Amino acid sequence: MFKQVVAVVLLFAAVAQGLEIIQCSNNRPTPQEVTVPGCTSLPCQVPNQSDFNFSVRFAPTFPTNTLTVDVRASLLGLFLPYEVPEHLRNGCNNINTSCPLTAGQSVTLTGTAPVEAPLTGVTVTMEFEITGDGGQVAVCFAATVTLL
Repeated sequence: MFKQVVAVVLLFAAVAQGLEIIQCSNNRPTPQEVTVPGCTSLPCQVPNQSDFNFSVRFAPTFPTNTLTVDVRASLLGLFLPYEVPEHLRNGCNNINTSCPLTAGQSVTLTGTAPVEAPLTGVTVTMEFEITGDGGQVAVCFAATVTLL
């Protein structure tokens, strides 16, 4: 169940258009745009037992045949176990074009994840990372999400 909470947080880590996101450590590349319907400022509010929709536009700086979506969630500095839903893990299945991608090619990844959290009223920090061939980071961002 916490996996879905993290999925929701992960998805909410995607930032609404115009919304400032939290930059990942080690100067990993940031997205061109993140959209989360209904969220205009952090933390995003996510209702439990609902679907979370998001999109992220980015341009990898390297050519790649693959895209892998990974998410890390933390609550009060403690990392929470999270397994990305299978339908989101392979990013090539969720982009507005197809893999392979060329360096600098702008793509939009969209996704939907169920929100099924065992807790409500907590704010979680989610880090959302998409990697390409050889684990090279194509894009990374983080955001805070409050589960309702």
